[in-house]
Amino acid sequence: MASDDERFEELVTGIVAPLVLGGKLRLARPFGQLGTKLGEGRHIVDADVRSRIDVARVRRARLVAPVDTLPDLDAHEWALAAALNDLLQVTNHELGGLFTKGRYMRLVRSVFDLCGQIPPPRDVGAALARHATFARVMELGRADTSVRWWTGSASFRGVPPPKRLLMWQNLRRVHVETQRVPLHEMCDGLPSTVAEGYQIALAAWLSRSPLTDLGSITRAAPTFAWTPATIALIAVPAGRMLAFRVLSRQRAEHVTTALEKARAGLDGGLATHRAVVEEFSREVVSAFEAMRAKPEKRTASGTSSPRT
Repeated sequence: MASDDERFEELVTGIVAPLVLGGKLRLARPFGQLGTKLGEGRHIVDADVRSRIDVARVRRARLVAPVDTLPDLDAHEWALAAALNDLLQVTNHELGGLFTKGRYMRLVRSVFDLCGQIPPPRDVGAALARHATFARVMELGRADTSVRWWTGSASFRGVPPPKRLLMWQNLRRVHVETQRVPLHEMCDGLPSTVAEGYQIALAAWLSRSPLTDLGSITRAAPTFAWTPATIALIAVPAGRMLAFRVLSRQRAEHVTTALEKARAGLDGGLATHRAVVEEFSREVVSAFEAMRAKPEKRTASGTSSPRT
């Protein structure tokens, strides 16, 4: 059995490094509750990898804030990375068989429980640090390949087809089609309860990084909804500014539609924060209108009457 240090290294090389630096993620076996303590007192051993991750995180953060440094990943961020690994394992169509389909829902519940043990960012700086690490999560996808030949067909999710199936393509009339499956659709084809649980767990995961949650507000699924963490972020001026900056990188009409749907969905204890949410939504709409007006003003001021 792998030691905790070895499992931490799996998390570094398989999840965090490719997520931050770009590249293919390599999933490890689920971490479960180990994820809550795996990052305590540990840091990335490889100095080169650590340096490149630091630079990439600062570069990402500077898209929304004028910072030159960020703190190292803390235990909560490592726990989020472990939860992401386990969440992606839910999409593994080979995880359960005919008599072991219960594995999917057990893993979904494990991810949900793990996210529940990760507190929201303690302040705006911590929210920015988490976003710098996980900003690309909703860009993740899986390459699925279908192969058809004159006597049959086969599908491969996230893995390339074996070379033997691609031999003698003209003679065997081999046709290969590759499709990119976005993160929110990666459970399609599994039982509906698993797919629904996956969406709920993904929403719970996003809620642990509120700036990332807002930064993907126009996503197809899971639909954005206000959470205590996102409301706490926009309740302070610095957090509100960061929130607008991540929103401004998306299409204005899609952002305003998502904000309106989320405002209408406020209920329960969150309904008491309706005034904060509505004020922020109005400010976002006004800011987008001002941004659209600026090019028009520049065009108008730079236009001269044609000479006669």
